[in-house]
Amino acid sequence: MKRILVLAALISLNLTVGNAKNLQALFSFKTFYSPENGPYIETYLSVNGKSVVYAKNANGMFQGAIEIAVTYKDADGIRHADKYNLLSPEVKDTINLDFSFLDQQRVQLPNGKYALELLIRDKNTPEKPYNVTQPVTIEYYNNIVAISDIELIESYSKTVTPGILSKSGFDLIPFADNFFNTNNKSVKFYAEVYNTDKVMSGSPYLLSYFIETAESKRVIEAMRGFVKQNLEKVNVLLREIPITDLPSGNYNLVIEVRNQQNELIATNSTFIQRSNVVTLPETDNFQQRDVANTFASAITNKDSLIDYIHSLTPIANQLEQTFLANQMKLADVKIMQQFFYDFWTKRSPVNPEKAWMDYRIEVMRVNNDFGTRIAKGYTTERGRVYLKYGPPNTITKSYNEPSAYPYEVWHYYKIGQQSNRKFVFYNPDLVTNDFMLLHSDAQGEPNNDRWELEIYKRDTQSLDFDEKNKGADYFGNKAGENFSNPK
Repeated sequence: MKRILVLAALISLNLTVGNAKNLQALFSFKTFYSPENGPYIETYLSVNGKSVVYAKNANGMFQGAIEIAVTYKDADGIRHADKYNLLSPEVKDTINLDFSFLDQQRVQLPNGKYALELLIRDKNTPEKPYNVTQPVTIEYYNNIVAISDIELIESYSKTVTPGILSKSGFDLIPFADNFFNTNNKSVKFYAEVYNTDKVMSGSPYLLSYFIETAESKRVIEAMRGFVKQNLEKVNVLLREIPITDLPSGNYNLVIEVRNQQNELIATNSTFIQRSNVVTLPETDNFQQRDVANTFASAITNKDSLIDYIHSLTPIANQLEQTFLANQMKLADVKIMQQFFYDFWTKRSPVNPEKAWMDYRIEVMRVNNDFGTRIAKGYTTERGRVYLKYGPPNTITKSYNEPSAYPYEVWHYYKIGQQSNRKFVFYNPDLVTNDFMLLHSDAQGEPNNDRWELEIYKRDTQSLDFDEKNKGADYFGNKAGENFSNPK
C-alpha cells in the first residue's frame, strides 16, 4: 500500500482557529512508463484544509503554506531532489473550512530501487519538518507486458489544456487515500498496459478488473468487469466500480491481462479499505445460472461431473472449496452443472468452455505424470502446484543422492507478482510416486527452515530441534546448491 498518513503536531501562529493544530496530509505515489521517455513516478499529496495554520497574505486573504521537500536516493546517492511550497486556496475567514488541497508531481527515474524521503512542514508554525521515508521499486521493460500501478482518482474529465494532471487525454484528480467511507459510492481508477503489441499475438486481448477480498481472494462478482483491447504500445483503462453494496472490510482492486487462450499474461493490484454497513452474501448464487445448451449441460454422468469438479480444487477460491468439501455429496447433477458452468464463466466470460478444455488438458497431464495407484495426479502436491501456478521453468531431480530421500526442486521465474520462487518436493516412503511438498519460498505455501535436514533423514536422524539446515555436512549433498542455483 503506497500511502502515508502524515500527522504532525504543530503550534499555530497568527491564531485564527485555535492555539494549536495538527497538520493532516495523505501522501501516495504510483509508477508509470512512457514508451518515449521511460519510467516515471507520480506523487500525490492531499492536505486537510482544517489542519493548516492560516496567515494573512498581501491580498488581505487568509492562506496556508506547506513546505515540501522530496528526495529520491539509490545506492549511489541522490538521484533527484525537489523543494517547493504548496499554497492553500485563499479564504476570507477560517471559521468554516471544509476542503482539502492537492499537489501532484511527476519525476522521470530509471528502473531501480529507491528510498523516497518526504519532508513536510507548515510554514506558519515554528515546528521542524515531519519526515517519512518509503521504499520505491521501478521496474518496466520494453519487451514485457506490464501493468502500471493503479491510480485511484477522485474525478476525471476530458483534457482541454494539458497540464500536470493530464494523462491519455484526461485530467485526473487523484484520490490520495485508499479508504472509502459511506460517502464514496464508487471506486474510480486509472491504469495503463504496456507492450502488448510487441509480446502478444492475435487481437484483441481481454483486460479484466475486479474487487476481491484481501484475505481469501474471493472475487466479488457484482464488482467485476472486462473490456477487449487491441494490441498497442499503451492501452488505457479508466473505469468506475460502484461500491454501494460493498461491506466494511479489506479488499484488493485487481487488473489482469489475459490472451485469447485465457492465459494470465500480467496482473497488478492495489489495496483498498471500505467502511459500510451492509452484508456480503455468504455464498455465490450459482444456482441461478441457466446451463441449458451450454457445455456443462452436456456432462450428464454424475461420476464424471464429480471428478471434473474435484479437479478444480487447486485453482478454486475459498468459497468454492467450501462447496467442494461440504456440499458435493448432496449435490445432484443439475446443481453440479450449474456450479461447474459458473466456475468457468467467472474465469473466462468470453469463452468458458475453452478455458475448461485447456485446463482439462493440464489435469490429464498431471494425472499421468504425478498420479499413483490410489490417487489421481491433481490430488497430489506436485499436481496441485502445477495446476495452480502452471509448469515450472526448471525442474531439478535428485533420486539417488547419498543419505537423501528422492527430491525435486521446482523453479518458477515468475508467479504473479513474485519473482524467483522455488518448491522442494520429496518422497520419504521411497515406494509411491507421491512426492510431498516440503518447503517453498512462495507466499502462502509451506515454509520449512529445516527442509534440508528432512531430506537427509534417510540415514541420519537429527535430535536437535533448534538445528536448521546442515545438509552440507552430508557426503554428496547437493540439495542446498540445487535450491540456491536451480538449473
